[in-house]
Amino acid sequence: MSSVKFITAFLIAIQLFSCSSSNTHPTGVLSGEYWKDQALNDIIPAWTKYAQNERSGTFYTNLDSVWKPFGSSEIYPSMISRHLFGYSAAYLLSGRDEDIEIADKTARWLIDKAWDREYGGWYDGLDENGTPTLTTKTTFVQVYVITGLTLYYFVTHDSIILDYIGKSNDLLEQKVWDKDGGGGYFNTMNRDWSIGDPGKSFSSEITPVSGYLIYLYQATKDQKFREQINRVLSIVKEKMVDKETGWVLEDFDRSWNYLGSGHSVSEINLGHNIESSWMLLKSCLLSSDETQKSAGLNIARKMQRAGGMNKNYVWLASASKPDPVKLSSGTYWWIQAYGNMISLYLYKATSDNKYLDYFYKSAAVWDRSFVDRRHGDTYTSIDSAGNLLDATKAGRYKASYHNMEHCLANYQCLNLWVNKSPVEFHFRINKSNEGDILNPVLIEDENIMIEKALVGGKEGKMLVTRGQSVILPAGKNYKLDVQLK
Repeated sequence: MSSVKFITAFLIAIQLFSCSSSNTHPTGVLSGEYWKDQALNDIIPAWTKYAQNERSGTFYTNLDSVWKPFGSSEIYPSMISRHLFGYSAAYLLSGRDEDIEIADKTARWLIDKAWDREYGGWYDGLDENGTPTLTTKTTFVQVYVITGLTLYYFVTHDSIILDYIGKSNDLLEQKVWDKDGGGGYFNTMNRDWSIGDPGKSFSSEITPVSGYLIYLYQATKDQKFREQINRVLSIVKEKMVDKETGWVLEDFDRSWNYLGSGHSVSEINLGHNIESSWMLLKSCLLSSDETQKSAGLNIARKMQRAGGMNKNYVWLASASKPDPVKLSSGTYWWIQAYGNMISLYLYKATSDNKYLDYFYKSAAVWDRSFVDRRHGDTYTSIDSAGNLLDATKAGRYKASYHNMEHCLANYQCLNLWVNKSPVEFHFRINKSNEGDILNPVLIEDENIMIEKALVGGKEGKMLVTRGQSVILPAGKNYKLDVQLK
């Protein structure tokens, strides 16, 4: 079947599916606009309405299924900055003042409260008054604070934010990267950046790439970030992929000896394997590195052979290491989202229509089993049949980030790669000098071009563009709309 006929058939099927279900929007999941609508109507409004904590000036940490706070009130900067990512994405898609105002407030909170002014870097935890309660510098926390700041910088072109991003990344490179033990980032540093936990793990290694480095390279086009991406992914390929089974493993000592967990069903984190494959494919699109493409495809095919996406089109959470592989009985929201996103990148990498089929079917599970259209946002986990297990809305590791990144990625990939439709982005430039450059293309594709860039709305001034860049005027706090094709 030709590609055009295949896509047409699926769009018809999706319309029929939509008409038969009261829980779906009238447009189909293969439409990029569907995901833009989900981000702006099903995801972010509930966070705006229920999740803001007036006592702390930022967000509640723990929220139950109907958005009531519970448990500890400790605040984690990594979670707060994930909300910064979520609201930056919301403004990018909407141009709504309320979204960028919350993003502005969140960025200020992080810099005012969470930055260690003596030693640099971000505290692991604070109380509601902004007093540090955890002064360690866990790599996971450092990375995800930079992640939110990076998308905020992408939207605002704020030079102060870029300075904090640069200082934070430099600390990871200078203090956390192991120059003597075979490379890789340590898990945890003490407040003064002496080594706390010299072990290495998935969450310390690939999260700089999946969190911020590719976005930061796209925003700045600085080659040092591309080199950093390639160095980190080389560690993944050389040190973290098990030579016997092909799985990406989790925990290692400083010398890269694997710290196994007894071949239990939770030993292999399938979400992290999806994430590794996705990052290798994204990086390959930037560099045309065939070794990265091959490594990414190998991990994805390992997932497929093992049944990582089961017969119900649920992307399962974990598996045992040896064959025959034993699979977990459920999954989490972020893993199903990653399964959807990797399917679109596999389609781009291979031009194989089966990956659109994977996306369509697993996206239907996402909509049916995870999205809470009554109370907003998504549930935390489901079982292998798609039945609800945990309806919690927020926790230390659950914020608006994964869901907004999911919608943002699907909107771009479906419009630009599948449907050949334009993508519209909105920017609020904090300050620019005449001739400054804005790089508004977020996904990795040198063939994407700028159709138009306007200051002042539809009847505003058309700016000069050059390839994938916009030439900015001098100005402060002005809005810029860009259309990509």
